[in-house]
Amino acid sequence: MSTHFRMQAKIILTMYVGYAAMMVCRQMVTILSPAMLVDPTLDLTKTNIGDFLAYGTIGALVGKIVWGPLTDRVGGRSTFLLGIGLTASLVIAFGMSPNVIAFTTFSFLIYCTKSSGWPGMTKLVANWIHPNKYGRAWAILSTSSRASVVLGTLFFGWLLGQIHWRSVAYISAGLAIAILILCHFFLAEKPADSAFLERDNYNGDDAEMEKEGAKALENLRSHPLKNSTLLQGLLEFSTSHRVWLIIVVMMVLTCMMAFLDFTSIYLMEVYQLTPAKAAITSAVFPLGSLGGLLLSIAFYDRFSKPGIRNVLTITMIIALGCILSLQYLPAFGFSEDITFDLARLFLFLFGLSISPAYYIPMSVFSIEYGGPYSATLVCLLDAFGFAASASFAFVGGRLADSSGGWNSFMNMVVLITLIATVAVWAFMHGEYKSSKT
Repeated sequence: MSTHFRMQAKIILTMYVGYAAMMVCRQMVTILSPAMLVDPTLDLTKTNIGDFLAYGTIGALVGKIVWGPLTDRVGGRSTFLLGIGLTASLVIAFGMSPNVIAFTTFSFLIYCTKSSGWPGMTKLVANWIHPNKYGRAWAILSTSSRASVVLGTLFFGWLLGQIHWRSVAYISAGLAIAILILCHFFLAEKPADSAFLERDNYNGDDAEMEKEGAKALENLRSHPLKNSTLLQGLLEFSTSHRVWLIIVVMMVLTCMMAFLDFTSIYLMEVYQLTPAKAAITSAVFPLGSLGGLLLSIAFYDRFSKPGIRNVLTITMIIALGCILSLQYLPAFGFSEDITFDLARLFLFLFGLSISPAYYIPMSVFSIEYGGPYSATLVCLLDAFGFAASASFAFVGGRLADSSGGWNSFMNMVVLITLIATVAVWAFMHGEYKSSKT
């Protein structure tokens, strides 16, 4: 193993573990929600839970507005470490909260500070990884998000059945603080060698791919926005049809990913599960997302742009089929066990289908198109996504509490998935057309 590869592996692994710590802290609001809902000392409703998630999503939106420009100024390492520390501290505060107002406030702040993770990694990936390997790098890093949610949901869901939910919050924060200490010693802002990336071009037999990689690296070195101000960069983003296309993609896909926030309560009520079992079963969704990203590690950088467009469009059609199946599954009259097993299968396939389109195109596009303002651009895209997700949470909680119940909720998810399928194809087709000019 070369020194070059070991240095990159160390940085990727450190970001992987650090982002996992932030994701587990952020996910605690969802993991704890079934137990909080049945806690007689709190008297919460599903509308309250929806509001926690909605205001948390607004916090994520605000965090993106703050952390993007800040990260472009101070660098990825400082942003990343600060985010872990703040998020862990706020989970402790959430666990100590006595009422709805406090829960809502700290949910807002947890999501806000967790928003530092992705822009921090965007700057670090740009510094350490060659453009020809962006897809692979982002697929690996994105599995951190899904793996941490799966393992965190399974472990803390199990722990929720053993101890009080407040203690579960404190334990998760303690683990995040321990990881912060490790990240402090292993994470570096950029290689000491200025020619580090030039020696990391595509190592295959495809001469055309190697040529494109060299061109992409040169574009980063002499990016059109290199000497511009933040305001000029934002003006460029606001007038780009490519940016607006990916904004639409992120808005609908973020809503689809937010389905996870309701999954445990959905399973608890529709399939009559205990809070602990519902929390554990909901891990099927992020497990599927993890599977989709693992597959992406192998294929994303190897497909042509038309190939990636076609693959992602097919996966979105599969996602649409999964949601329709989940909605109408009870009408088929299967036994309780078969219905439950099929529901878990469709949740798994839904997560597997949408995760590659959600995580990778936006991240690659932000570095290549954003250049010196890549963190600002990635946060801008996420901000639009979280704005849509906040609306989804507000409306979703109320639909679930309405006379139409979960059926009305699922109708909304079907519509969003249909729009997402068209939007993903349009963006990826646009990227293919742009590469030919």
